[in-house]
Amino acid sequence: MKYPKFLKEGNTIGIFAPSFGANIEPYKSRLESALSKFKILGYKTEIKGDIFGYFNGASSAKESRAQAFMDLYKDPNVDFIWSVGGGKWMMEIIPLINFEELKHYPPKFFMGYSDNTNLTFLMNTLLDTVSIYGQNVTEFGMNIWDKSLNDAFNIISGKTLRQDSFPLHEPNEVIQTDPLQSYTLTEKTVWKNLKGEKEIKLEGRLLGGCLDVLMIYPKTIFDKVEEFIQTYQKEGIIWFLEACDFNVFALKRALWQLKEIGWFNNVKGIIFGRPMSAKPILDLDQYQATLDILGDLNIPIIMDADIGHVQPTMTILSGAFAEIISKDGKGSITYKLK
Repeated sequence: MKYPKFLKEGNTIGIFAPSFGANIEPYKSRLESALSKFKILGYKTEIKGDIFGYFNGASSAKESRAQAFMDLYKDPNVDFIWSVGGGKWMMEIIPLINFEELKHYPPKFFMGYSDNTNLTFLMNTLLDTVSIYGQNVTEFGMNIWDKSLNDAFNIISGKTLRQDSFPLHEPNEVIQTDPLQSYTLTEKTVWKNLKGEKEIKLEGRLLGGCLDVLMIYPKTIFDKVEEFIQTYQKEGIIWFLEACDFNVFALKRALWQLKEIGWFNNVKGIIFGRPMSAKPILDLDQYQATLDILGDLNIPIIMDADIGHVQPTMTILSGAFAEIISKDGKGSITYKLK
């Protein structure tokens, strides 16, 4: 596994909009503020494509979005690549990216979450390169940074390789009146060891992202999960998963499909982030849906971790070797660069 260089003060951050553009509020104000803050922190920025644009549900045509990523990855003056935000149509650019060509260039971190799973996931499985599943650029526009944002910069700059769970999180639905306001932290964070274990300790190689996106890849030409699992057979895989739009029915179907396709072979454990939309339906909640499908794998499963769409969230080095501990409703992730 290739580990790109961590971000250093004075480095150049390449910014593009591979899915939605920041053409509406609150994203427009957040992006403008984030760019200003990066400059104050001592970073240069290189913008590719129309990051404030709109075209057929995305920031621009798929060809220009794909070219923006290729240009930033190949540019020797760009040190780190960061996505403006999420969206729905990032998969359109994947067939237009020449992953074979990118193998001949020094590895670079790409950071984003949600729809950015399209790249964070495939960089692991196609390029054997660690990526960063973490907050998009727009999150960093808030006037007063949440602790999770400071933690993110400590991770991406290599100042620390450990993150701890946060005491509070936002409710699933938040009404914002100020586009630059910080998170509304009202709910107690409780990591749940699904089978009632007092403590879970996992070691293995991280792989995963947003289930809504991952579900489009099984058995496509981009599906190299089986090869990834074989490559890291001795270490084993820890899947990190979270869902945005999936309800509990869709969650259960998705887990069944991934299990039957073989993606959970050689799995050491699974950690789920807090789901955005998986409220109980009838007598089925996210916990029972997960147990129904994955209970017979005889692996530790952690639920409601600080990963995904319900802020604040951890910054995940996807593809990295990691140790995860979950005990007494709290947790930590420590990365080992091997």
